[in-house]
Amino acid sequence: MLSNAIKITIFNRMNLKKAKVNFNISERKVLLWLMDLLAITATTGFLGIWESFTYYQTFNVPVHQWLYLLIIYSFFALVFECYDLRRSSRYELILANVGLAVSWTTLIFLMTPKITPFLPVHRIDVFYFYLSMLSGIFFWRFIYINLFIRPWFSQWVVLVAKQNDLQDLAQALMNSDPYYKIIGFVDLSQKTGDASTIENMTDFGTIPLIPQNALKGFISQHEVKRVVVANHSRQSLSLPLYRCLLDLSKTGLSIKDYNSEYETLNARVPIQHVKKEFYRFFPYHRANQNKLSLFLQRTVDIIFSVLGLVLFMPLFMLLATLLNPMLNPGPLFYVQKRVGRNNECFTIYKFRTMAVDAEKMGPQYTTKDDTRVSTFGRFLRRMRIDEFPQLFNVIKGDMNLIGPRPERPEFVESLSEKIPFYDVRHVIKPGLTGWAQVNHNYGTSHDDALIKLQYDLYYIKNRSLFLDMSIYIKTLTTILFLRGQ
Repeated sequence: MLSNAIKITIFNRMNLKKAKVNFNISERKVLLWLMDLLAITATTGFLGIWESFTYYQTFNVPVHQWLYLLIIYSFFALVFECYDLRRSSRYELILANVGLAVSWTTLIFLMTPKITPFLPVHRIDVFYFYLSMLSGIFFWRFIYINLFIRPWFSQWVVLVAKQNDLQDLAQALMNSDPYYKIIGFVDLSQKTGDASTIENMTDFGTIPLIPQNALKGFISQHEVKRVVVANHSRQSLSLPLYRCLLDLSKTGLSIKDYNSEYETLNARVPIQHVKKEFYRFFPYHRANQNKLSLFLQRTVDIIFSVLGLVLFMPLFMLLATLLNPMLNPGPLFYVQKRVGRNNECFTIYKFRTMAVDAEKMGPQYTTKDDTRVSTFGRFLRRMRIDEFPQLFNVIKGDMNLIGPRPERPEFVESLSEKIPFYDVRHVIKPGLTGWAQVNHNYGTSHDDALIKLQYDLYYIKNRSLFLDMSIYIKTLTTILFLRGQ
């Protein structure tokens, strides 16, 4: 992470070791996944060579059993965040997350005998099977941490921006990816080749200032693969800088707009930099004009809501009915007005988690360790059980399973006045879960609302089956790790 104040130095005083290989985020995740599968295949295959081990022999079992094992592991690896790049760089988190993924994989594999081999006569073989997968993945992840998390695998970038904006812009990019390194910047407010400006800078910082007329040399010297341009004022680039960037693009150098780069790295729309060209960032038609997609989504919402209510609602009702009178006296359910699609209000249903007089002082945000939440209510929130009755809202058509979190009218009014484009989130139905809910903590401030809006707009812009599946998996992760609030 950068220091509180980013310092500037002259580029030719910096001794940077060249990055030999560049991996972007998706490539590193694919590398982790493929090598995990290879590790499982190799270690279980090696174990099968041992004559006394008869349960699972990789190179002798039917192909469908081998694929089934890899599919199960891939699913639980996603659920337990084994491909989160920040978590994958820390030993203690790798031990916990991979351990959980392999444990659940082994359990499910053993519990499906119609697809997998019958249980062995010597039950110790099950332990060997489990241990072989665990040791293989741990060994590969040890190699990954000690070999691939090194400067020569970082992605080196030059940022073109105004010096006054450097700190915020650079932090937003580098904090999102531990391998993303901004090793120099060109000051848009600097006159072309203003050598006097460079000579007056002092060497006390971390990001070198590159004169515009020295940009080509810097990129060639350090083998930079990408330039990011943050020209938010929409003023024309100086002609020499424009020609320089054009020449660099012809050599194959990637030159990207800052907003696009921010969205790719953070999975959020940077509304703080969106000006009058809002139509470039919010393609509403994707969310509202594909009738087939909307029909399929509605069908899936109804099927899963009905199944959820039939399978789990009786159990949750029994649990709440028995414990609520003792631990949280008062009504079982809680109803409240929320803002839905097109700013239309509807009534939302929840299991009550707060004291009956929790809002005697008026509407207010729920905060961390809020004293208004009962002990039993905190358990319901951690498990997301309190929101289960909202499946009735999904069946009624007030909500989708996935979408922006429905907010209270009082908060919507104040947030719409403070945050640009806040009302855009109401272009689709709110959801029981959503991209913002699984990527950010419960909002308790203006800054939290801004970040969650960025996630919501990203979802509206990029709605797809793949993104919805990712949200379902992340929601399951939230429940398993008790991250609800």
